Amino acid sequence: MAKQNIEKDPPKGDIKFSLTLSEEQKRAKELILQKPFNFLIGQAGSGKTLLAVQIALDMLFKRKVNKIVITRPTVSTEDNGFLPGSEKEKMEPWLVPIKSNIRKVYNKPEILTKLEENESLELVSLTHFRGRTFEDCVCIVDEFQNLTKAQLQMCVGRLGKNATMIFTGDAHQIDLKFKNDSAIHDISKLDKSEWVNKIILHDNHRHESLNEILRLLNEY
Repeated sequence: MAKQNIEKDPPKGDIKFSLTLSEEQKRAKELILQKPFNFLIGQAGSGKTLLAVQIALDMLFKRKVNKIVITRPTVSTEDNGFLPGSEKEKMEPWLVPIKSNIRKVYNKPEILTKLEENESLELVSLTHFRGRTFEDCVCIVDEFQNLTKAQLQMCVGRLGKNATMIFTGDAHQIDLKFKNDSAIHDISKLDKSEWVNKIILHDNHRHESLNEILRLLNEY
């Protein structure tokens, strides 16, 4: 019986992703590749996190960066202090959705595991962002609508040379106790900066009823 040939090493150059980008996502990707700070905003199902992951993996496999760093706010348990285990183990429950999106974009578990093992794919607690500088990487901050302004400033200050930061968020999914504290309300202040993209995604990549249902719910 012939042995199954299982890929374990990250590929180089152009690869075939499991996800095919829509025209809207392709246009957004072109913009993101041009600037260091990018805010992807869209309602649930708009494909913002999938797009961020596809861009990050594409840049990594083409050797444009050396690493992908992923974080997200945990809102009420920011310090993760009461959870047992390592930083990675503490963050695991919060990063299940984005790890699911990674598999949707590139469904090769062995390679994704290898990327984590050699720290080319790093899942970082927001608490441990402070004091670090991320160079030669793509940094994804998921669910950034749950960042405060101070946390947003801290994240922005971590970006080093040859790095791209992608924030993904939705103003209708703010989980902070005081919704006005959300950093998503401060993004308009950055419109005049030549270093920043604010990109709004409108397409729905989930059930066809979603746009109508969310629109009705958001009216109240």
